[in-house]
Amino acid sequence: MYKMFITIILALVMLNSCTWEKTEPQAQKNQIYTVDDLMNEDFVYKVGDKVSVEGLCVHVCSHSGKKMFISGATPDNRLQIFTGDNIPSFDKKYEGSKVIVTGLLEEEKIDMAYINEWLAEIEKESSESTESCEFEESMKKVELLKAQVEKSKKGYVSKYTMTGIEVKEI
Repeated sequence: MYKMFITIILALVMLNSCTWEKTEPQAQKNQIYTVDDLMNEDFVYKVGDKVSVEGLCVHVCSHSGKKMFISGATPDNRLQIFTGDNIPSFDKKYEGSKVIVTGLLEEEKIDMAYINEWLAEIEKESSESTESCEFEESMKKVELLKAQVEKSKKGYVSKYTMTGIEVKEI
């Protein structure tokens, strides 16, 4: 009797574990983020997460249409989006419109090592070029990034990109 009881319990546990579906909370599943949400240091995601992001389309690459940039409340908060399998190219009509892009999010971590490599490249290029305006502009960007990394809780600044699956104009 005891063996039969244990067998039934084990069978029920196995049956339950095979049919149990792990589901995301509905609010998370259909959540639409803003570009500003992504730039928030507390934003957490896993590489390759499928997310939807709303923003103002500020640029579509005119040569190939394979890249698009959407921005948040400030022009500095921009997300670069690449075409995916479902999108052969982005339509130029999106420029100036609010869009929701669903896609796979990727993160590049910009830390002091990244900044130092970039700085070495800039200095090498400046020694080969006579364009001092480009050098000064690049140095301003480096200094801005350096300040952001130094005040970051994580020790790095995240640069997000996305591979687009779907685009909707709103």
